[in-house]
Amino acid sequence: MDVLSLNGTPACLLDLRNQSVAVNNEMREVLQLENTELSFSRWILSFPQDAQKELHKVMNRLTTEGRKEMSIHVPKWNKQCKLSHLTNGQVAFTLKEMVPTGPVQRQPSIEPIDSLFPAIYMPPQNPRLPLFSNNNQPDEFKQTDLLDKFPDGLAILSQDWDVLYANSKMEEITGMSFEKNYLKKLWDLYPVDHYYYFFQHYLRAMETQETVEFEGYIEEVDRTVQVKVHPSDVGLIVFIQDVSHYKEQLQALKESEERFAILANNMKDVFWISDISFKQIHYLSPAFQSLFGMSRREALSDPLHVLEAVHPDDKKRVRSGMKLMKNQKHQVEYRLLRPNGDEQWMLTTGFPIENNGNAYVIGIHENITEKKEMDRLKEKSQQLSTITQMSAGIAHEIKNPLTAIKGFLQIGAANPELRDNYQDIILDEVNRIEAIVQDFMMLSKPKSSLQTEEVEPGDVVSYVTRLLAPEADEKNVQLIFNPKRINETIRTEPKRLNQILINLVKNAIDAVDTGGLVSIVAELTTHELTLSVSDNGPGLNAQELSKIGEPFFTTKEKGTGLGVMVTKKIVGDLNGTISYKSKKGEGTKVTVRLPR
Repeated sequence: MDVLSLNGTPACLLDLRNQSVAVNNEMREVLQLENTELSFSRWILSFPQDAQKELHKVMNRLTTEGRKEMSIHVPKWNKQCKLSHLTNGQVAFTLKEMVPTGPVQRQPSIEPIDSLFPAIYMPPQNPRLPLFSNNNQPDEFKQTDLLDKFPDGLAILSQDWDVLYANSKMEEITGMSFEKNYLKKLWDLYPVDHYYYFFQHYLRAMETQETVEFEGYIEEVDRTVQVKVHPSDVGLIVFIQDVSHYKEQLQALKESEERFAILANNMKDVFWISDISFKQIHYLSPAFQSLFGMSRREALSDPLHVLEAVHPDDKKRVRSGMKLMKNQKHQVEYRLLRPNGDEQWMLTTGFPIENNGNAYVIGIHENITEKKEMDRLKEKSQQLSTITQMSAGIAHEIKNPLTAIKGFLQIGAANPELRDNYQDIILDEVNRIEAIVQDFMMLSKPKSSLQTEEVEPGDVVSYVTRLLAPEADEKNVQLIFNPKRINETIRTEPKRLNQILINLVKNAIDAVDTGGLVSIVAELTTHELTLSVSDNGPGLNAQELSKIGEPFFTTKEKGTGLGVMVTKKIVGDLNGTISYKSKKGEGTKVTVRLPR
């Protein structure tokens, strides 16, 4: 039977597969339509508002429950709507007048469609009041406000690609007012040639009736979005999430990782990250394998395997260094045994950090074998230079008194009566040679010959002051001793401590003019002994001050400069430090600090 040919009966033929509707003239007049063929969504919007929802429910039950016929009542028209599910997938729809045989009984309401978003299946009540409009909504549609609070953009497209709904988040993401574009075709909003990638996925979801996910770019708002398309009885439900910021961060992270990879892959040193206990290595840069002679996989799987490559004599020092790295920045030098038996020097620097509540130790392994060799060669070169310089100085310093001695002996041999007149001069020159030899012997004296004992610093200063008092009196130089808390003892070698103070005070006396002043200050603290000797002599300029300690540099007329070298050597033997402070015209101050 052709339902459209029923005389006098408003009838429609619904094609569910194509979402199209064909109406006869009687139905066209009832629904006030212009055409006899139209889309399903446009057809259902032609019914009174109170019938639209019921029609949707009935259509859903016909297609999902396998029912053959169902009907609903349209009170506004006082008509009965009958829907018959045909065998060819079409639905016949007819309108018939209600026969008033008694009180009008409304057909029982049908249960709502079971869905996560029930509101999205509600058809709009008025073409001028779309579902996504939050203004002046009737009470029964207030639940659409919940969708406006949904964190992602949500839109509904009909099977004819009409825009039926969009929440406020969708408007925010796309920058488009959907209220103004209600029931417009999707391609009128987004040209197919520009958004062909989107349309491909929408079509696939529509045809396969399967959920499709993809990532796209909305050119108008310069945003990257993650899109999920879910097929439904209405058409398509589209979820959009703005991932632009995430993509920017991901790109920045990727670029940062690439820069780090370039740096790590081209570093000769090894960059590493470990947990605080050194039981797990989180990262080793590629240079590790060539530097340590083992694969990164071996080291990452068993961190203790790295320690096995350390020279046996250095393992204890390395373990101690690693313990310090847990709490502070620390460096440790050690030897590494290569698989071929060679040794190479390593310098490992590490320090603790904290990230997201987790503690780590990060650091660098550096091959310092060449640096060690350069330092050794440099030290040898300095030693050779010093020996050459000192040899020349010795020859010069000894040659002068020897020349004098030889000359006066020759005069005495030629003139025996004058021999006694030159005896004192010859003896002075011999004493000078002896002093030079003693200084050199002191320089060559090994540090291992130290014989320490408990010494009272006050006794040492008093002894030196008494010893040099006659020499000071001869120049009318005033010696002042200022002790500060030196009643306790210090463990050191008394002979070398005496020699230090004697050299400092003698140099100070020699530096001042007649009537000058030399001050000695001694102070003993918990950690060290401080000895300071000051004079009010002529002082030194910056250039002269920088040369102090060099062999044979001196400002004294008959000096050799060896006394300062000897003093520095002794202070070094006692693990102390010596410093000079001087200014031209204001005198000089020498300070020695010795640990207790």
